[in-house]
Amino acid sequence: MTPAAACACRSSFLKPSTSLIPAIRSSHAAVFRKRPGQLIVNRIKDVCHFYFIGIGFLPVLFCLAYNHIVYGTCELKDYPTEGPPPHHWQFERTPIRQWWAKWFGVSDVEHHERNLAYYEKQGILARWRQIEQRVKHLEGERWDYKGWNYQPVSATWVDYGRWHALRMRDQYEQHGHYAQ
Repeated sequence: MTPAAACACRSSFLKPSTSLIPAIRSSHAAVFRKRPGQLIVNRIKDVCHFYFIGIGFLPVLFCLAYNHIVYGTCELKDYPTEGPPPHHWQFERTPIRQWWAKWFGVSDVEHHERNLAYYEKQGILARWRQIEQRVKHLEGERWDYKGWNYQPVSATWVDYGRWHALRMRDQYEQHGHYAQ
């Protein structure tokens, strides 16, 4: 091939044609936009839906509907005069409420006892606070300060403390308190 023909060939055949090059970003908006991932959000929604609706709300609803259709409401009877007294949970209206009161509920007597204990404790704490306020008032009024007094220690407690210290020192295992 002549050099002129080789030069023409090289310039025309080896050059890619412009019709084969795709136009980049000269068309409409991008097809794939960048956006935050939704995998975790969708997973959380799926798990919540499964646990609350799938095995939580709907089965309980079906159980309650079945119980209401089959058993209905309980009958009100007179308080028995002979035999053992009825339990606190037998006074509930429906079988579901009776079951709940039997296994998870608190009887009225127990509730009353809990309230009495709570209010007794609150009364003691209120009395302590009142005494502490009185002491602080007297400290301020008399220009006094909090001082610690000394309680004499008996020799019996000193001997017991020495015995206990020697026992702990000579003990083979730290966690065991075995008789010697």
